[in-house]
Amino acid sequence: MSGELELLAILKEVSRSFYLSIRFLPAQIRMTIALAYLLARASDTIADTNQLAATERIDILQRFTESRANPATEHQIDLAACLTKQSDGPEKVLLANIDRVFEGLARIPQAHQVLIDEVLKKIIRGQTLDIERFELEPGAKALPDGAALEEYTYLVAGCVGEFWTKLCFLAWPRYARLPESEMLRTGKEFGQGLQLINILRDFRDDLQAGRSYLPVADPTAVATDPCLARTDWEQWHRSALGYLEEAWNYLCAVRPFRVRFACAMPVLIGVRTLQLLGDAGIIAPRIKVSRSEVRRMMIWATGIALFPFLEPVAYRKFFRGLQNQTTSTQER
Repeated sequence: MSGELELLAILKEVSRSFYLSIRFLPAQIRMTIALAYLLARASDTIADTNQLAATERIDILQRFTESRANPATEHQIDLAACLTKQSDGPEKVLLANIDRVFEGLARIPQAHQVLIDEVLKKIIRGQTLDIERFELEPGAKALPDGAALEEYTYLVAGCVGEFWTKLCFLAWPRYARLPESEMLRTGKEFGQGLQLINILRDFRDDLQAGRSYLPVADPTAVATDPCLARTDWEQWHRSALGYLEEAWNYLCAVRPFRVRFACAMPVLIGVRTLQLLGDAGIIAPRIKVSRSEVRRMMIWATGIALFPFLEPVAYRKFFRGLQNQTTSTQER
């Protein structure tokens, strides 16, 4: 138990918002979700250690993957190079305690370990592709087409929705009111939608760093004037709404009320973020939902989790304004 508490304390520091959701999850899946998040956050920290050469980070990520593929070597991954480049903070603490994360992994059911290994491999593949596409050669770059964007959002987030769904069906055979195959599809799109919102929100900052996850024709010109990409940005903004509609369908099908709450919060925050982005446009600074709004959303999420009859009311409240905004934008 003390080992679990230590890991949850690390998680609380690297992501206070996710920690809040973790606290509400049922015991059957809480530690597995926490460990999966910590491993993904560790690999993300490695990928983002820009003080190291791109090829060196790719090599470390590969060894990180191999450390899970071969449990006999799981404690032998050397993260010293990353640690020396990290400033003091929660990410450095996480990397310094990665052995404890692996030890925690060994304590959960084998079927859960298999699911974590499966999703982590995909996430690291997405992180590696990110480095290869944007950092191996100088200059501003964009993903080549919509298929590449869909692949990226799947590898770093859509596969997480699949992982979550498979894990929940292991814990509760009657997890949802829809078939597992349908929940896997909507769970994937749930994750992709949240990632696409992050891409839209960070579009301007990413352009300044020489990268565009949206497939724009001339990333160099767009970096100078983001308004050149308004049509493309609005198209993907509409796509994000479509993904969130599927996320809502996923939420409404879930049976365990604690999992419903954990699913409701990102949907509601995602809808509001997308609406704020649409109001502000692509050249706005980074958009963030206020804490007071998040607290109100927690009340709504609790109501949705406990009382499914509130679903139509909540849907109208949170989706109707965004749908009207998207329609008016499309008609311009």
